[in-house]
Amino acid sequence: MSDSHAASNLPQARHSTTRRPLPILTPDQQDALDPLLQRVIDYRKSGLSLNWIVGCPLDCTYCVRHTFGNYDMKVPRRLMDEAEAARMLLRNKHFRPHVTPIQLLNRATDPMLPAVKPYTLEMLRLLDEQGVTNHVLVITRWRIEPEDCAILNSFNNIRLTILVTHSGIDDERIEPVDSNIAAASLRTASAHADNYRVILYWRPIVPGLNDTDVHLDRARELSHHAHATVFTGLFFKD
Repeated sequence: MSDSHAASNLPQARHSTTRRPLPILTPDQQDALDPLLQRVIDYRKSGLSLNWIVGCPLDCTYCVRHTFGNYDMKVPRRLMDEAEAARMLLRNKHFRPHVTPIQLLNRATDPMLPAVKPYTLEMLRLLDEQGVTNHVLVITRWRIEPEDCAILNSFNNIRLTILVTHSGIDDERIEPVDSNIAAASLRTASAHADNYRVILYWRPIVPGLNDTDVHLDRARELSHHAHATVFTGLFFKD
């Protein structure tokens, strides 16, 4: 299927949620964002990153949002709706159906936050209904429930991978999010994985914070609940 054909047949977004819809920022509000955050589609980590929602309350001190001047935006907001964002992706000149890896919401929010999750799942549905078989990556450190797994297993075309971020850092000044949340999500996602893959994303590993034998043993145990493990440290910018 060509990208133009897929985009022309894209259905309207629908949300099976009783929550009040996540507001879409006005043009003036979007103009106040860092220009990089206004770019819904960007090259990132060997693929195309689709980021139509910004804002996160998790307060991880090392968050990349510091580099965008967006760290203080704690309430997620949309830049556009899911159908428009999906059309932008499918029509992007660098997108190749069945080839280009896609990452969802890996720059300015967590895709499984309660306020964000319905829109993440909706985007997965929209992409799956286009018949494309691209790899799609979703990275989260938040809660994954069995009912989420049922939806993740329902997609027949996209090749979906869930990366669960776990660090084991217990210093709340650096990472206030309890790592046990990610550990539970990893176990849940792995136990129910039929039509998707699960990766333990062990990051960041920081000397003196989470590199003891206890941390290593914990990561090894968690790796038994994943199809693969990825680990990395911090990267630094001026």
